[in-house]
Amino acid sequence: MYNTEVEPDVQPEADNDISLSPHDRILDDDHTDSETDPDSHPVSRDDDQRHLTNPLIGTDSTHTAYPSGRPSYLGTSSNWSFGRRIYTMIHERVYGRPPSAASLLFEGSSYDLGWDGRRTTMEDDTAVLPTADFALFLINAVKFHSGQLFHLFDEDYFMRKFASFHGTSNDLASGGQDRDLWYVHYVLILALGKAFIVRVGKERTPPGADLFVHAMRLLPDITYLCTDPIQSIEILCSAALYLQCIDMRTSAYNLLGQAMRTAVVEGLHTDVNSQHHSPAMIERCREIWWTVYVLDCHMSSLMGTPLALHEQDISARLPVFGGAMQKSTALGIHVQLAKMTASILQTVYSKEGRMDDRFVPSIKVALKSLAKINDERNQAFPINLKDCAGSVSRLGAYLHLFHHTCIMLTVRPLLYVFLQRRMQRNDSRRVSSGGGVRSLLRVCVASAQSSLKILISLQSQGLLESFIPFDLESIWSSSLTLLVTSAVDSTLLRGETAWTQNVYGLLDEMIARGNLVAGHRKNEFELMEQCLDQLKVTPASLVVPHDSVVNGNSDTNLCGQVTATQEEATLSHGSFEPLRGWDYEDGLNGEQLTAIADSLEFGDLDWLQCGPFGQLDGDVQLQ
Repeated sequence: MYNTEVEPDVQPEADNDISLSPHDRILDDDHTDSETDPDSHPVSRDDDQRHLTNPLIGTDSTHTAYPSGRPSYLGTSSNWSFGRRIYTMIHERVYGRPPSAASLLFEGSSYDLGWDGRRTTMEDDTAVLPTADFALFLINAVKFHSGQLFHLFDEDYFMRKFASFHGTSNDLASGGQDRDLWYVHYVLILALGKAFIVRVGKERTPPGADLFVHAMRLLPDITYLCTDPIQSIEILCSAALYLQCIDMRTSAYNLLGQAMRTAVVEGLHTDVNSQHHSPAMIERCREIWWTVYVLDCHMSSLMGTPLALHEQDISARLPVFGGAMQKSTALGIHVQLAKMTASILQTVYSKEGRMDDRFVPSIKVALKSLAKINDERNQAFPINLKDCAGSVSRLGAYLHLFHHTCIMLTVRPLLYVFLQRRMQRNDSRRVSSGGGVRSLLRVCVASAQSSLKILISLQSQGLLESFIPFDLESIWSSSLTLLVTSAVDSTLLRGETAWTQNVYGLLDEMIARGNLVAGHRKNEFELMEQCLDQLKVTPASLVVPHDSVVNGNSDTNLCGQVTATQEEATLSHGSFEPLRGWDYEDGLNGEQLTAIADSLEFGDLDWLQCGPFGQLDGDVQLQ
């Protein structure tokens, strides 16, 4: 349950406008200038208890339920949870009841490994290792698909063992295998490689499952793994990545947690520079640490859970990669974006999560930090959004998508509050530019639109990832952002109408490549679209009211309707609009992001504390 109960400081005015301070009006009608409204009054802050909490967090945990009835926690920053919250809200608004769980996606329900996780005897293990030449091809596939992002094995050591293994094994099929940790590591890498290049059939078994299960059955207990901690961390990261790819997020998160704990115990989070480590081992330790850290930020964000380690506890240096500048630059940007994700989780999605003087500064800090990364990323890995047919770097695209994900993650609690407000009535309203809020939402929308544009470019070049989940998560985050925006204020989309076809085209591509999770995501997106369409065409008197969304005392004609053609005309003359005349395909530079951050005035954002959302009484509860 997440609390949205507010005790408003300002009473609604007689003309049914939203009660805000003179320049705080968020939802304009077509005739009121919020800068000159003589009836508005400043907001009192004499009671610290009067605030609106981030609706995605709360003092009580929020759960939904599997079809079996087992509860499932809705993590605060989780993409999956965000989609489930949105669908539940609009479904309850239209039909007066929560949606059925039977047709929805739940973690671990898409694929079947054919293994229950118990390490039983090996008589029934039927895994067949590939020949040396095919194995080398699979290893290179792992290097191409994930080697630019994550360190999963040390190539010199790994390939020496590979040569030795295939040089001494006369008959691999007979079972004469080397059973040390490297062998487990080797089989996991083969499983990943197979998953990257093989399409899933109609059955629910993911590619490489036989190899993955074979390796996991041989994986020793942590007491043995600690005897070779460096390679063990690489093994745990490889296994965690595979599980993340097949949407077994909890298992992946737990395995990565073991890797994180092992790395911290070994001091990899510090500046490793000891007489007991060779230069090559120091470089390897640095590559391992930042892989663990980045994966932890990714997985924690997607799970909606707190981070294991705070940035101030980390002093590890970046690896130098033998002077390879592009690789060093890419990792530097990658780590900065991971740190930004950590910062967002620890501020915007913090325990208290208040949308007041603690919340707004966190958005400003996040935007300014992202602005600094933005220019470095654009210089090192430029992407022209106006030329979808142009060549796109797979690594550069990933970094751009990660950057846009950070922006959407920062802003979407506000977007969610606007959707809650929108569910109260069926009239169209326009988000005002007062306090910089419209620019903030435009940046969020632009990130979603830019992400889809980049993904379409990757699709056209055959570079869209169908197994590693980050492209799919980017599609999902972008589609939810645009779907909610279209319901809240369609003028923010600036006439963009092709985005739904783009979403379906990307999901269909992944489905055709065998991604079963993409099929579930497509189904849920269609269900949400149908609910919103029903809300648009159903007369207000026939829409089922819901106490958790609608305040019975609120006026149903709070704001006048504003059409897209009135958009520029309805801008408050005294407001500051950093993005006026800007198109998302032009891209955002650091200066623009900084200007938007600076335009977020605390005095102009008292609506976060009371304002138009002050009438949302009660809690929204997912059942």
